[in-house]
Amino acid sequence: QEFLDVENLELIVRAGVSVTSPRGNVVIKDSEVQMSLSLHLDPGVAITSVPWWVLPLAVLLGLLLLTLLVLGLWKLGFFQRARAVPPAVPRFRAVRIPWEQR
Repeated sequence: QEFLDVENLELIVRAGVSVTSPRGNVVIKDSEVQMSLSLHLDPGVAITSVPWWVLPLAVLLGLLLLTLLVLGLWKLGFFQRARAVPPAVPRFRAVRIPWEQR
């Protein structure tokens, strides 16, 4: 916001990297670099803010949409616990010998 009335802006960026290693075998050549960045702003593009009533309206519409989604999933049975189907044949680990055959 400080540069709203400026059409051209040139930034000079300097960066440096330093690595400390206990082994001492890390060597970085050219650890500092300088770059220039040019920005050309279009004066025809206006920077406008969003009206205050749009944000609460968007929040309310989002909550309404979320409520409708949860209600629809609840009506379709999405949140019901899945029940296991009882087995048709009982499972025994041993063969049962009738009393008469013993």
